Amino acid sequence: MEIERLTLKLLAENCYIYHNEKECIIFDPGSDYEYIKSYLEKKNLSVKLILLTHCHFDHVGAVSDLKEYYNAKVMCHKDDLLMLKSANKSAANYGLMPVKIPDIDDFFSDNDIIYFNDAELKVIHTPGHSAGSVCFYEEMDKILISGDTLFLESVGRTDFPSGSQDELEKSIRNKLYVLPDDTMVLPGHGFHTTIKHEKEYNPFIHI
Repeated sequence: MEIERLTLKLLAENCYIYHNEKECIIFDPGSDYEYIKSYLEKKNLSVKLILLTHCHFDHVGAVSDLKEYYNAKVMCHKDDLLMLKSANKSAANYGLMPVKIPDIDDFFSDNDIIYFNDAELKVIHTPGHSAGSVCFYEEMDKILISGDTLFLESVGRTDFPSGSQDELEKSIRNKLYVLPDDTMVLPGHGFHTTIKHEKEYNPFIHI
């Protein structure tokens, strides 16, 4: 299994393609549908699932087009549905054009396992950045797709609707910092890091 990062143009959000030689899961395709589709075509990949770490507008903008073109199933946490419905109000606050609001096919919950070939992606509900924020942990490949919960030496904002600083700190301390130190953290914006690095150097939530 391989994972590739595509940094998209809308707000420099990271979209991840987790794949073998034939099919993939897409995490947070926030914009640039044609760019993502071109990458998939170059790799000759079909799309099994589209998984959302949360439903802010900059993480969902290309979902509808990808879902339609690849007939892919879309999943998120139910606690972010309200956020999804207000995505274009949030985009307008940034002076940006509306995005297509995708239909959600199913919901995952904390500790659910999403099976993809030999991989097992564990859903970790990490409220704080938004009520329905989640991370995805794959133990075999030692990767954590952290969305906007945890960044390189930073954390997600909590001043948006349904955000909570207390919840964010609990999520990171109790659910992420307990993962193996060598877990690679792949955030929704910026560069990758590790759990060990964040525990030692993250100025917002330090152990």
